[in-house]
Amino acid sequence: MLKKGLLFLLPILLINFTNINNSFAYSNIKSKLIKSPVSNISSKILLDYTKERITKNFEDISTEHEIIKILNKKGIKKYSTLSFPFSKKNQKLKVYFIKIINPNGNIININLNGLTTVTAPFNPEAPIFSNQLLKTIQLPGLIKGSIINYKYKSTTIKPYMKNNFFTEDYFGGLSPLKKSIYKLIIPNGIRYRYAEYLFNEKPHIVNGSKNTTLIWTMWNRKKITPEELGPPESLIIPHVMVSSVKSWNEVARWYSHLTKDQIKPGINLSKFIKKLTASKEGELKKIKAIYDFVAKKIRYVGYEFGIDGYKPSKVNSVFKNRMGDCKDHATLFSSMLNQIGVKAYPVLIPTTEIQNMNPNLPTPFVFDHEITAIKLKNGKIMFADTTSNVTTFGDLPPMDQGRNVLIIVNGKGILAKTPIFPAKTNNISTKGYEIIKSNGNLAVKTTVTYTGAYDMYKRYLYSSTSKRKKRDSILKNILSIAPNAELTKYSFENGNSLSKPYIEKISFSAKNYAGRNGRTRIIRLPIRTRTLLSQITALNHRKYSLRLGYNLSENSVLMLKFPKNYKPVFIPKDVKVKNAVGTFISSYKVKNNRVIFKSFFRVNGYKIPKKDYLKAKHLFNITIKTLNNQILIFNESKR
Repeated sequence: MLKKGLLFLLPILLINFTNINNSFAYSNIKSKLIKSPVSNISSKILLDYTKERITKNFEDISTEHEIIKILNKKGIKKYSTLSFPFSKKNQKLKVYFIKIINPNGNIININLNGLTTVTAPFNPEAPIFSNQLLKTIQLPGLIKGSIINYKYKSTTIKPYMKNNFFTEDYFGGLSPLKKSIYKLIIPNGIRYRYAEYLFNEKPHIVNGSKNTTLIWTMWNRKKITPEELGPPESLIIPHVMVSSVKSWNEVARWYSHLTKDQIKPGINLSKFIKKLTASKEGELKKIKAIYDFVAKKIRYVGYEFGIDGYKPSKVNSVFKNRMGDCKDHATLFSSMLNQIGVKAYPVLIPTTEIQNMNPNLPTPFVFDHEITAIKLKNGKIMFADTTSNVTTFGDLPPMDQGRNVLIIVNGKGILAKTPIFPAKTNNISTKGYEIIKSNGNLAVKTTVTYTGAYDMYKRYLYSSTSKRKKRDSILKNILSIAPNAELTKYSFENGNSLSKPYIEKISFSAKNYAGRNGRTRIIRLPIRTRTLLSQITALNHRKYSLRLGYNLSENSVLMLKFPKNYKPVFIPKDVKVKNAVGTFISSYKVKNNRVIFKSFFRVNGYKIPKKDYLKAKHLFNITIKTLNNQILIFNESKR
């Protein structure tokens, strides 16, 4: 399962940011035919039937029968091609039939000789090379009202954990559903546990002489509509997970066995570690030097064939080739830290795009990523993710925060939770010095410091954006303040650092910025318009929680110097709003011939419960209104 994570919503800058983050066991998750149509209704699932049988040898044989009705052109486009995924080395795939029943009753039997085997789509941002293949076929003659009827079987030959199975089933995806059945057959004597998500129907259990059969059934479910900045699809579609794994210690022992021959550094790596840390004094500086090397110099590339979807490569190979996926990163990082006497352990983690780990249902199935836990001399545990090459040492990408994880220590599993960083960690701090001249012209010097998620985003842009595009972006921002603005100077600091915050310094000017009405001067405080923030809370009500992905804050101090012959006659009132979601404060102070404006904005945005949505709406709307209406009025006297 590939989770290309790091969705950043920057509520003041409002930018969606996707950074490379990496998969764990991409090719090893039970493959299902795509069943997640877009949120508006393009099709209806009449039957979603899965019969899955576990053998005594722990083969997994899954037969799927799907009947889907096409409702419009979007549905025709979506189902014009069917794709059946399977793993080259570990799975067998058989397609029994594919039929199209058109509204006039004509039946088109698709010739299965047209099935073509292709490799899974390649994502250049998160390059994964695996044995994942697709059998695809075109479906001609689809029209509105057509019904697609197909059946296929996939057989997973060898379990990834010896004498264990783990599986899951999603009931019908997002589309409206008439009937969904999941039948799981387990040989007697094999223990199992199951967990249900988003529904309360317990399975019908049939105890036979050789097998136990669990049957879940769902009828007449309406379409499921995701919301912007709401939970991902995997968290809003009803599903069930089943596992035979006895304990998390069993998972830990299994993973430790996979890594025991992979983690020992060779001569060349040992020499390099010694050289890299020789000049560093103190534990943290040595750890940071190794973190910087692995994060910056080990390119993310995943080779996930069969068990290699779980098993990391040998650290010496990763070091030599300067490439590896998340588990390779974590294993190399741990190995290098162990060499300098620092205790470090692999951490199996589910990122925020999938269901969080259920402590009561042990299985490696729930993990799509691996990071590292570092035990410091003071006994504290620090988590680190070296696959994000823009994340400051000591921080974590938002997708890693607040997750139930399994730390593997000497073959034993320790359940833990990664921290959710406070709002002050993810901060934009702006200091501006602005001058209004007697002729109404404006000159501005601004320094903006970014930390946390904002820092990651800016570093990503710094490394991936051309010099011209960087300049164009800044120019666009200042033009939103003054349409005739001229950029005079700009610079960036710490774009390649993983220890110092990213800093922008911008200077610009604008002619005739202060409007005149007789001897009255009208000045809008030079603040960028924040119109997009209100779009986050455009809905009157929400069905799901609002997820910005992390807690955040922004503080500004702007000093506007005005001519001595200007007398302020109107200054906006101070504003203060505080509720369960966050805080917004703005204030003014006039001293000598200067106006000092301060603002502070904080949001507990990691997850805003549905019950607090209207509070978020209230907070955001007042923030927008206040920042967009900073109008100052002066009377101009004769000199």
